[in-house]
Amino acid sequence: MTSWSYVSQGDPTDALQIESITVTPDPPERGAQAKLIIKGTVQDAIEDGAYYDLTVKMGLVKLLQKRIDFFEELRNGSASEGWSATPDPAGGPIKPGPVELTCVMQLPREIPPAKYKLNCRAYTAGDDDLAALDFAFDFAPPAF
Repeated sequence: MTSWSYVSQGDPTDALQIESITVTPDPPERGAQAKLIIKGTVQDAIEDGAYYDLTVKMGLVKLLQKRIDFFEELRNGSASEGWSATPDPAGGPIKPGPVELTCVMQLPREIPPAKYKLNCRAYTAGDDDLAALDFAFDFAPPAF
């Protein structure tokens, strides 16, 4: 049985204030499509050029460290895979107000049974803090 959790590490001054995160299916399953929905409030417009640094670790082993252009992900995403935003910024800034960010991905069936940490630090086009999230995913089999 998989479990997951998240902690918002952001500050009250961040451009995006995270209110809730849901994952479907809950808990996520190896070999299944997963949908992550982040609901929040944009305090300052998020402009093209915003990015996030993503780090994935299995225990102490770093599996992935990558910088990702957020608007490029929005432009290339679709309802079946990738990122989308509501309201849709249609290439422009994400304006202040409520926002729902959705990421849909196919989880590989071959995910090793282990505990994973995912750290996401997002920044504005001007390199100011946008949001900070830490996730924990446990795909390890239950102990008896």
